Amino acid sequence: MKKLEHLLKLTQEELKFEIYNYLQQKKMNPIYEDGFVYAEGDIPILLVAHMDTVFAVPPKRLIYNNKEDKIFNPDGGLGGDDRCGVYAIMRLLEEYRPHVLFTEDEEIGCIGAKKAVDKLPKPKVKYIIELDRRGSNDCVFYECGNDDFMDYVELFGFETNYGTCSDISVLGSVWDIAAVNLSSGYYHEHTKKEYVVFNELLNNIKRVASMLKAHKKAPYFDYQEIHYAPRRSNLIFEDYTDEDLFYWIEQYYGNGNSYFRQELDFGKKLILKKEEKTDDKKDDK
Repeated sequence: MKKLEHLLKLTQEELKFEIYNYLQQKKMNPIYEDGFVYAEGDIPILLVAHMDTVFAVPPKRLIYNNKEDKIFNPDGGLGGDDRCGVYAIMRLLEEYRPHVLFTEDEEIGCIGAKKAVDKLPKPKVKYIIELDRRGSNDCVFYECGNDDFMDYVELFGFETNYGTCSDISVLGSVWDIAAVNLSSGYYHEHTKKEYVVFNELLNNIKRVASMLKAHKKAPYFDYQEIHYAPRRSNLIFEDYTDEDLFYWIEQYYGNGNSYFRQELDFGKKLILKKEEKTDDKKDDK
């Protein structure tokens, strides 16, 4: 846990330098570029995490609630999104040697991922895992609709959910490699209420380790694009309160982002309909 706390307190620049040195110590010959740090391994699976957070200043104080197994910042934002993903990959590299990619500025438009696909050749991997999703059990595929890959990921104990976008939306599409985003134990990301459930993070590190161990039996999964925006909108917003959502919008998207507001309104209407149907069923009983 001390290592995670250390990572949470770093700026993106400090973290990038530390990751590069760590990969050098592992003799992985890392590539340090504007936008990302990349290294090839001997397991044909690419692990991805982003180094930035939405918070301009890293936390100075961290508190661990032992009873609830929660880490949080009493002064505001935490940055578990996506320092949990960075921590998970570094833990996995203690025992395994997958390909790894750490990107910059995911939160402002997947900028590091876009630079990576411009500068790097297509990696020789069977699929891509990003560790950058809230919760304990989600696997999110965005517009990657390879059913065989979805079924494969679910074999390791994950349940399919839906989201808007992350680095793999760029990486998987451009490289034609199926990609998934997995839960890494943080909650209420992009808000001052964010916290991390540490043992949920550890549990998913174990699940990814199982995926790495099984790499020889895994086939190559290609990227098969689909679109499901209405269903996505319903599920991506239902975990947030109105206060959380509007703080996110005002802070990171600005007052003028009418498209995002329309997505929010649409998602909230679907949630209300879902709740009404549930209440109707209760009344029928």
